[in-house]
Amino acid sequence: MAAKVKKTKKAKSTKYKNEFAKGGFFIRNKDLVKRIVFTLIVLLVIRAGTLLTVPGIEIDENFREGIAGQDFFQLLSTLGGGSIGQFSILALGVSPYITASIIVQLLSTDVVPVLTRWSKSGERGRRKLDRLTKVLAIPFALMQSVATIFTLTSQNLIIPKWGSNETGTGPAWFYFVLVPLVMLGGTFLMLWISDQITIKGIGNGVSIIIFTGIVSQMPTNFINTFKFWVETNGESTILFDGLLKFLIYIISFLLVIFVVVLMNEAERKIPIQQTGSGLVDTKDHTPYLPLKLNNAGVIPVIFASAIISTPMTVAQIVAGGDQNSTNGFYLFTQNYLSFGTWWGIGIYGVLTILFTFLYAQVQINPEKITENFKKSGTFIPGIKPGKETEKFLSGVINRLSVLGALFLAGIAVLPYVITKITSLPSHLAIGGTGLIIVISVSIQTVQQLKGRLIQQSFLDKKQDKFKEDETSYNSHIW
Repeated sequence: MAAKVKKTKKAKSTKYKNEFAKGGFFIRNKDLVKRIVFTLIVLLVIRAGTLLTVPGIEIDENFREGIAGQDFFQLLSTLGGGSIGQFSILALGVSPYITASIIVQLLSTDVVPVLTRWSKSGERGRRKLDRLTKVLAIPFALMQSVATIFTLTSQNLIIPKWGSNETGTGPAWFYFVLVPLVMLGGTFLMLWISDQITIKGIGNGVSIIIFTGIVSQMPTNFINTFKFWVETNGESTILFDGLLKFLIYIISFLLVIFVVVLMNEAERKIPIQQTGSGLVDTKDHTPYLPLKLNNAGVIPVIFASAIISTPMTVAQIVAGGDQNSTNGFYLFTQNYLSFGTWWGIGIYGVLTILFTFLYAQVQINPEKITENFKKSGTFIPGIKPGKETEKFLSGVINRLSVLGALFLAGIAVLPYVITKITSLPSHLAIGGTGLIIVISVSIQTVQQLKGRLIQQSFLDKKQDKFKEDETSYNSHIW
């Protein structure tokens, strides 16, 4: 029997390989192939757009080094998916939209009745919330762009061309109007592109854009890390020590990726049973309700980052971008919200934990699951239907959220803790928000690809069966 199963699997594997070699795979899944190609082309267009510098300014030669270690620009680069390193027209990316969406989602949790009603109104309500989020993104985009200009001009990292005698292109105040409007336009261009990816491509558009922005910076970060550890003064001992440290860095990086993937895929399987179905002995056919260890996904980390970035944005505007400002609010953000202090690291970790608990209950609603169980005649063995089931599920979700929250918070603050302990800059350290986002988006995209392949395979089998039945019917017409 086992030999027969192996032969069947081998035959199927050979069949799929031959089909792929002959191009049959692309013909059968042409819709999926079109979606993948469309997504790749759009991402290439975005990367080309990140090379277009905002008009009217001149970038200093030390621009990249000047913004490398600043928390405000690190958060903007991670959440936006744009390219602040080139001060491009897409520099803000989708960061303002994410900040606005956090506010809308929080207000939708029984805080504002109208928004709560929209959130429960299906597709129509979702479209209304999306429009409201995009409207709220406008002031956030203007705030972030103005804060960026103040900060960069105060550090002489960008030089305005407006009002100079050489160009005579306009008054100086016009510079503070045109550049924010250009960056606002870049944000809405990114949002339009993200919608197109969601509709015509693969994965969630906003997540894919953020993913691309983070991944595009990884090769540069690896090169800079290598340069940081490996000295070039010719001494063999120091060279060997640097290479050893870089090797440990790479191994640690891969180990963190493994742990993050493992924690993202870990789940608690709660056995369920339907009325009248009887007991099932085989484990392979036992129905269950899967509850992930990290039910909230990457959302809590993004929420915590956006919450911290908002007061930091306001502080940059209040201080006029002056890093030596004595303004009280600016000093407060630098002392208590900056990732360079233990206070800032601690608050970031606590916010991540709180949002994990909050979003886990929103993502998996025990009350709604219990209601669906009642309608379908499903129950958990040993647990009474109704309130007992709801209470049991809430307890399981909370216990899972404890581990998930501690895990997310630990990975999120890891690079800043490493920076405090060692001399490695935080944007080069292991872990962080960017790594969690990259892994989560990768897993979700792969799952969507698998789902589309399974759906297409099911349709193909159904079509083949229909053809066989039609052939059998026609052959007996005589």
